Amino acid sequence: MTGMLIWKPHLGTLANSFIILALMGWLCLLWYRYRSRYAVSRTMQLLAPKVLFTILVVVALMDPAWRNVKPSDDSQKVAVVSDISTSMNVEDDGSNSRTGRALKIGQTIQGELKGIASVENLQFDVDILAAKDDPATGTRNTDLGRTVVSLSEKPDLSDCKAVVLITDGGDEVIRSERLPGVPIYIVGIGTEPATWDDLEISNTDIPEEVELDTPFKVSADIVVHSTSDEFAKKTAEVDVWIEKEVAGRYQQLQTVTVDPRKSNGRVEFEIPAEQAEGVYHYRLSVKDVDGEMTALNNTRDFAVDVREKSINVLLYGNMLDVNFSMLKREFSDDETIKLTAVYRKNAEVFLIDGARQDGDQVFSRGFPADVEVLKLYTCIVLGSFPSDFINPASFTAIKKYVEDGGNLVLLGGPKSFDKGGYFKTALAPLIPWKESNAARGISAGQFPVVIPPEGSGHGLTSATAAILKDVPSPVFYSVNKVGKRRSGALSLMNASVGSQIVPIVVLQPYGKGQTLGVATDTLWRWSRMEGDISGAFHQFWRDSIRYLAGEIEGGRFLNVKWDRKRYRPSEQGQAEIGIVGRYAEGEVYLKGSVEHAGTTQDLSIVLKDGNDFQTKVFFPERGDYTIKLEATLAGEPLDTYQRVIRVGSSVSEGADLAVDHPFLENLAARSGGNYQREADAEQLIQRLKAMLMTSADPHDTPLVREPLLFGVLPVYILLVMSALFWEWVLRRRINIV
Repeated sequence: MTGMLIWKPHLGTLANSFIILALMGWLCLLWYRYRSRYAVSRTMQLLAPKVLFTILVVVALMDPAWRNVKPSDDSQKVAVVSDISTSMNVEDDGSNSRTGRALKIGQTIQGELKGIASVENLQFDVDILAAKDDPATGTRNTDLGRTVVSLSEKPDLSDCKAVVLITDGGDEVIRSERLPGVPIYIVGIGTEPATWDDLEISNTDIPEEVELDTPFKVSADIVVHSTSDEFAKKTAEVDVWIEKEVAGRYQQLQTVTVDPRKSNGRVEFEIPAEQAEGVYHYRLSVKDVDGEMTALNNTRDFAVDVREKSINVLLYGNMLDVNFSMLKREFSDDETIKLTAVYRKNAEVFLIDGARQDGDQVFSRGFPADVEVLKLYTCIVLGSFPSDFINPASFTAIKKYVEDGGNLVLLGGPKSFDKGGYFKTALAPLIPWKESNAARGISAGQFPVVIPPEGSGHGLTSATAAILKDVPSPVFYSVNKVGKRRSGALSLMNASVGSQIVPIVVLQPYGKGQTLGVATDTLWRWSRMEGDISGAFHQFWRDSIRYLAGEIEGGRFLNVKWDRKRYRPSEQGQAEIGIVGRYAEGEVYLKGSVEHAGTTQDLSIVLKDGNDFQTKVFFPERGDYTIKLEATLAGEPLDTYQRVIRVGSSVSEGADLAVDHPFLENLAARSGGNYQREADAEQLIQRLKAMLMTSADPHDTPLVREPLLFGVLPVYILLVMSALFWEWVLRRRINIV
């Protein structure tokens, strides 16, 4: 029989508090009364029976009971899951490994819970394993994220009352929302770095993705933990180098020598540009030092995804006005955009500013009529200028460019759309508005911004709409006098002009491409205003270009957006797949596959709406997963997409040996459990024990309210009577009425 004392007060907290405070006040008054008449010793004598009486009253109010729990090996289950990864072999307390200390805690838990719950001992590294006295040697990675997910899916743990994780945390960051339906009690194993003699690579700055044909930088701190001057002297100069994996072997790229005691020994390497897309593996290392705690954190393996990432944008205008200049600055500040800005210097000469493309020299003589030159750009932005500023053959080339999958932005202004004479050119069908029968040109003023439901939920404007919600009364400061939007065009942002709602930002599909019309030339004024509206300007143009460019990922026609950049084992990735341009429903056929560890499986692709698709990919374990998509139009190949997704930690096991206490505490709290450091493991065990005692359907025996002939009630009554008798005797001796 196992039991514990509990309290079951009948009265509410407020009533109990009032009574207790009243009793305490009564004792205080008696103290001052007696002290005015008697010495301290006499006062204490007089108060003693009253204090005893008060204690007995308070105990009665709290109504104590004894909780009995019958021993049963089947009534309740607890899973104790111990970390056996390589990092747990570290002897960071100077004598015992983390594994050995974790084993002792597990044994203590089993002893404390005897008679209350049955304990199942398990182990984990990258997955849950049956407990072994002697785990296999070799490098064993940690995957706490997958372990937690696996616990939630393990059938034989579904009836557990709790899970106890004994771990140093490992190198994984858990982002999964799938937690077990039981509380997780976590013991963090590991001492503080201040007690170590160790050299480690820390605070790495490593890009996850880099652009094709572009060098990138890798930096890190070489940190010394030292408890003695002797060890510190050994780290006065250490070699640090970086290697690249080629054909299964690492080849050294660069080496530097650094004194870690100076400015944390910050090192930086510039890695040469890669010439082909793919995932490249590297290793950053520092030379081992005699006497250090471990060499696990002297190496960091990492991977970099090299992809064609830049968006080539052509900004073309008649002159360098304020709208053109602000857009030029906005696009130039965006690292993912390669901007080529072309504007007139004089009647016959045009200036080409920014990034250059092979063949773009033709722009020095005006806008070309060569479609192949236009296809150098992901997106073309045309400013406000008369249509005769460009020759008719060039308009025909722009139309062909969009038909073939290009993206066109038409800016508003005093010489745009109707006023610029564009409805008499080959560009007319690309304009998202019909020709206006009313007055033409542009109106200045303050016109309230109206976001339609389509704009709030659309990828191009949803983020901008969210910002504008927090802006008091946002307005457009100019509005082009446009006609009604064309059939099939989508209005994303409107303006209230008198009694009319005028579509200002309109997206229109055309052929395999898209046209975005912006019927104002004063959005730049938002960027010069204080508050959130300044961010709305940047957000709008950032999202506009990315949407038109296919969210960066994908080819000319495929637009692929993943729900996150990185995934962990046992997580599921989701990709939204769109086709740049709009076709008749069912005309585009899409198939895909995922390749991993020599096996290939078909992807399940769901048609959501029109030509918007969705696919989900499950990543069961670490490694590289190659995702392939293929789109066909009317039986002919349209576009292909390929991406390698690296699943798992970007760094090697043991790279970070310091226990992330806040993270583990948050994980335990989210599950309804508790977290303690190993020095305070006993507190966690007692919390777990109390929880199990409460949930074991025990038998509670009242102590004060027990029948007269049983238990402690006679003793309680005797104590009350003794207090009263004591009071009577004292009064008689002192002659107090």
